[in-house]
Amino acid sequence: MIVGATDGIGLALARRYVDEEWRVGVLGPDPARVDAVAGDLRTHAPGATVVGGVLDVRRAERVVPALEDVLAELGQVDLLIYSAGVLEEDESPAAVRRMVKVNLLGAIGVLSWGAGYFAAAGTGHLAALGSVAGDRGRAAQPVYAATKAGLHAYLEGLRNRLHPLGVRVTTIKPGWVRTKMLGTAGRFPGAIDPDRAAEIIERNLRRGCEVFYVPWRWSLISLTLRLLPRPLYKRLAPP
Repeated sequence: MIVGATDGIGLALARRYVDEEWRVGVLGPDPARVDAVAGDLRTHAPGATVVGGVLDVRRAERVVPALEDVLAELGQVDLLIYSAGVLEEDESPAAVRRMVKVNLLGAIGVLSWGAGYFAAAGTGHLAALGSVAGDRGRAAQPVYAATKAGLHAYLEGLRNRLHPLGVRVTTIKPGWVRTKMLGTAGRFPGAIDPDRAAEIIERNLRRGCEVFYVPWRWSLISLTLRLLPRPLYKRLAPP
């Protein structure tokens, strides 16, 4: 089950999993887009089981019913990926609310449901897309960075809670991936396509990695930034 599967990395992951003959649930906020993506995936992989679900994670009261509707059609869930995310150019009150609701509160709502489901089953795998931006605050995007840092901390807490119950929890930290969210930064050298990101993510989830960067070189970049003393970071940190 992939929440945020109608665009970007989530859509690329959905294609990859149907190619591998998984039964896949794709969820997104736009009913027309969900139907189109589900239809395209069935055409892409004839015979694949693809279940569409409409879920706007900003509507907290709809999260559990939408997930359980898709679960009922799939029969069971072995892997739940939270791929929804919003990056706003401005930090108006409305933009701040959207980022917090989608990147953090929506993620908590979905992952909390998944944690309960997998804990009862005694198995399963939760994963969510954080960001390299969540490793340390950025001058240009402090709210976005804060939502991703909060998500990282929440995933770590779930990992510690669910480990004794046989449930895996993975934090995925993409760098620059050419999606609508990245905007003009997608032209930067080193940015990768969503399909390449999905390949890396699928491989590392299959291996059971708990925390990883996409692609791996961002682990070195992020480590360097985290180790910079605060006065130096203020001068040298990327926007």
